[in-house]
Amino acid sequence: MYGVQVHERVNDSSEKCSEILSRDSIINELNSLMVGKDFVKILRRSSQLSTSARHVADPLRFVADLRSFSQQGAFASLLSMESLAAVEHPSADQQLIGLLTNSSPLVRRHATWLLGRRMPTESALQQLIDQLIAGGIDSMHAHRTLRRWAITNPYVIRTHLISALEQLTSGLVRARLIDLLGAIEGSNELLLRIAGDPGEALAARASAIGSLGERKDAKIQLTLKRLASIDDLVGNHAVLALNDLAALEATNETVVKLKNTGLRIAQLVLTYGLDDKLSLGGRGDTGGVASLLVSLGEALARRKDIDHVLTIGRGSVADIRATYSCSNSCSNSRSLDYAMIAVGDDTRPAETSNDTWENLPSIKRGLRRVLQQSAPIDVLHLRMADAGTLAGSEIAGELGMLVCFSAAPDPHNVIHSLQSRNELDHDKFVQLCTHEHVWFRARLIEKLAERASRLVLFPRAEPNDFFDILGLDAPGYGQRVAVVSEGIDVDLIRREQANYSCNDIYDEKGTQEHRDILDQLCDQIPKSRRNLPLLLSVGRFNPVKGMERITAAWARDPHLHSCYNLIIVGGNLDNPSPIERKVLDDINQAVPPKSALGEGLVLLGGRPRVDIARLLVATARGRLGYWSKGGLYVDGALKEEFGLALIEALAAGLVVVAPSTGGPPTYVTHGDTGILVDPGDDLGAGILSAIELVACPKRIIKAKKMVEKRYSIEKMAAQLASLYQLEQTL
Repeated sequence: MYGVQVHERVNDSSEKCSEILSRDSIINELNSLMVGKDFVKILRRSSQLSTSARHVADPLRFVADLRSFSQQGAFASLLSMESLAAVEHPSADQQLIGLLTNSSPLVRRHATWLLGRRMPTESALQQLIDQLIAGGIDSMHAHRTLRRWAITNPYVIRTHLISALEQLTSGLVRARLIDLLGAIEGSNELLLRIAGDPGEALAARASAIGSLGERKDAKIQLTLKRLASIDDLVGNHAVLALNDLAALEATNETVVKLKNTGLRIAQLVLTYGLDDKLSLGGRGDTGGVASLLVSLGEALARRKDIDHVLTIGRGSVADIRATYSCSNSCSNSRSLDYAMIAVGDDTRPAETSNDTWENLPSIKRGLRRVLQQSAPIDVLHLRMADAGTLAGSEIAGELGMLVCFSAAPDPHNVIHSLQSRNELDHDKFVQLCTHEHVWFRARLIEKLAERASRLVLFPRAEPNDFFDILGLDAPGYGQRVAVVSEGIDVDLIRREQANYSCNDIYDEKGTQEHRDILDQLCDQIPKSRRNLPLLLSVGRFNPVKGMERITAAWARDPHLHSCYNLIIVGGNLDNPSPIERKVLDDINQAVPPKSALGEGLVLLGGRPRVDIARLLVATARGRLGYWSKGGLYVDGALKEEFGLALIEALAAGLVVVAPSTGGPPTYVTHGDTGILVDPGDDLGAGILSAIELVACPKRIIKAKKMVEKRYSIEKMAAQLASLYQLEQTL
């Protein structure tokens, strides 16, 4: 086992860097980074230095220098660890292993991650097992490192896992161990025993059953069939595992039959409720990207050069079992389909992004299942720096699919926004990396941007900024890269405008279920506050969207509060997730629900996309007896990669208030169609400035023409189709 190099470079582009520094120069640069305040540049430069670290003349002394440097604290350790992991000397292994017991969770996590690039070392196994059972992204890093190490000699890793299982009883902990056990050869009998044991924790049984679905064996198939006959959670998992086995055993008949048809595209975002209506829009993590994929899927499917579009979202295990039969029979006969993969369940919740990372093995299984079910797929389009994208890139490579990656400098923009407001120092940056995983996610973006068959960039004031941030060679990408603006369903806005009348009335005695979104809004505006214009904001209830920031700005300013009602659309108000609960608590702190101040605040919860279009149009045009025309749309985020809701608001005729970072400056004309607010500036002052623009002549026509010309979903679909087609000929 010990003597075979197991190595993965996270960013191959670093190899292209011609700069090779001496040992002293690297240490001097690291010391300079310690006093720097531009954390985006610090993140980039630390990666570049690791290239030189591979070539130092005296590696033993260099490792000693890095050990001394890292003693300055967690931030120093972060700066030096990638250089340490690049040194091919046993002392570097021992230094990284020593960091597995560091007092900083982030340092332990990064050591676990970086050891995956090193030679297997048995003395590290127990600490890595400890990281594996910790949960969240720690489990994911440990799983990936140990799985790579098990390639050489699975017996050693399997023995340690079995020993841990004999000592640990927690169902969640056992499930994490079994996830890894299921990836190691020679584990069939133990997996079968755990899967069939009614006394075993459900989470552990589900993990074992999922792993069995990746192993061709007659005994396994018989066991899964028996378990699938049970109508419970175990049965649901067994059905999915049988489907996985069927996919493994399938012939290439479908591929041969379809290989001469038009392009077949798959697109992925791990959100619930991804359907043609976007029924759960604004709830949980079903936000702008989900809305985009629904509209984009429809636009792509309407094109003659696209044969099939598969949009993949997230669902429960029971939902997937219930829908699998229909989707399996229809997936190759329709131009547009939706599919779901499970991320956790009642026994193993995955309510936060951290939970999602540890579910990477089941995400990969689910993604492989739906892609093989819809085979052949020519291009898998990935977005986001999350576990779904990581899984997608690996499964695409496994199945021989091309990857198109929509790359955005996020989390880099988060870092930039915080440091622009002087809210980052060494300790706060470590906290940010600990909770939001920005260091690892930045490296994930670098790797995907480097390796993707096709790269899509967002419009930016300086297009080459992205390449500079990630240290990539812009000319080297040639035809593989394109700047593509995201688009909206302009026809949906047009239909709502054509059908809208500000004089509409409704029967106040009607039932709530039969009233549309506008009638429900009418119900919630007190008579004392009718005929005021609206401040409208739409988005997920996540701190990054700034809903509480909008609420506080409105509540603080007497003019805004007395002259406007604030309407916030988003969140699951009946059963909020922990993240949504935090946002609701912050809103309630700014505006107590039963206070006089709270009478002007209306929370409508998450809504389907048709409802959003209706609200945008109504905010611009008013509704007789309830609110006046001339409302505003406010985006309270500190940064937006693009901002689809802002584009929709402009198309509906609204003045917008938007962040000055990211995409909005490319389409919001400051002082004309909207107001751009810097991250450190007062949002309330920006809203007051926007009010003055409402009556500006020709503003609405100008904004509508701009959106229709540059940001329709049809134009976006055409640009992407051209990119996909080009890939086939390169």
